[in-house]
Amino acid sequence: MQGPHGPFFARCARYFSARGLETHKINFNGGDRLFGWADHQVNYSGGQAGWPEYFAGYLRQHDIRAVVVYGDCRYYHREARTICEEQGVTFWAFEEGYLRPDFVTLEQGGVNGFSGIDWTPEAVQSYQPHNRSGKIRIGQTFWHRAWFAIAYYITARFLRHKFSGYRHHRARSWTQEAGCWLKSFYRKGLYKLTQRNYLAALTERHSGEFYLYALQTQDDFQIREHSDYDNLEDSIGEVIHSFAQGAAEHELLVIKHHPMDRGFCHYGKLINRLARAHKVKGRIVYCHDLHLPTLLDHAKGLITINSTVGISALLHRVPTITLGRALYDQPGLTHQGTLSEFWQSAHPVDFQFFRKFRTYLYECTQLDGSFSKDMDHAVEQAWLRMAPVLVSGIERPVPLVADEEEYLAA
Repeated sequence: MQGPHGPFFARCARYFSARGLETHKINFNGGDRLFGWADHQVNYSGGQAGWPEYFAGYLRQHDIRAVVVYGDCRYYHREARTICEEQGVTFWAFEEGYLRPDFVTLEQGGVNGFSGIDWTPEAVQSYQPHNRSGKIRIGQTFWHRAWFAIAYYITARFLRHKFSGYRHHRARSWTQEAGCWLKSFYRKGLYKLTQRNYLAALTERHSGEFYLYALQTQDDFQIREHSDYDNLEDSIGEVIHSFAQGAAEHELLVIKHHPMDRGFCHYGKLINRLARAHKVKGRIVYCHDLHLPTLLDHAKGLITINSTVGISALLHRVPTITLGRALYDQPGLTHQGTLSEFWQSAHPVDFQFFRKFRTYLYECTQLDGSFSKDMDHAVEQAWLRMAPVLVSGIERPVPLVADEEEYLAA
């Protein structure tokens, strides 16, 4: 079904097809079709109301054994997940990596709050590592992502007459989407100039004296599905109000904008108004594109709704509180009290437990690679993860390579 912008799912389909699987691709718009490939491709042009019946019939008609999606919270994918459960079809969900930036996530059944993995402390503590290795460095992917997104939305616009019933999960037209990406290019250069001294000022003058609130994207399904917030603005208001009430007078609150939201929204006016209202104007720093690991090295604490930045903070041994529901929100990892208590006595990170948790997370859910750059490595990793489930009863024309044999034997 729908994949990340770009040819990643097409490469997966080619790779799987070469190993004897018959692949199908359902396209919902022109962007899907632009990047799509499979042994069999179909265009779904109906509306959302007719989707569940259509999809259930497609699974039965073609004897589909597994469904693969990117993101399990979109309407079409959410309905597909339910139907797969009803029909006993294996459901696989890709998502951005829990561990970033050189990983992608792949889980059977769902990801994040819908993960089917046992995340209890007992499961983490008793896990026996397989000592998986092979991590690669991907580097910057912004320009690759931007190009794929622009191509996707422009093609979706020009072919919209063929997909009249499609409703995208983001309520923006193709011109708005393209305009936001162009604005993102402009702002990236602007902030590089106007905020070039922010990082040095924070790390040299306020090391250990600032809390970092890492914002997520305004369209993040993890906020909609796995928190009680309707929008990011509400969370910003709550955090600033609590900070003004509970933090020491010499401490700062650094609010970091999400880099992928750079051209889509700006919270400067809201933050300034709230800072004035709560009399903390000189203690709030709103920033973009500052080096996150360096910020974490000097932060006193991290606030997040349920971003994977929280896992990065734990790696840096930074006390962390989640305002939503996150799979890493566990005793020994994150602060288990209230936000008002966090400013005064944040619970420390049990780093020994975190190391076990990170190994468990990596070996059970992560693939080395990227959706948008050097994709072939992630494709191969996806095959190795899914093969034990997919290849049963399949006669493959291409023999297993050495690492596949070793993987399946294990």
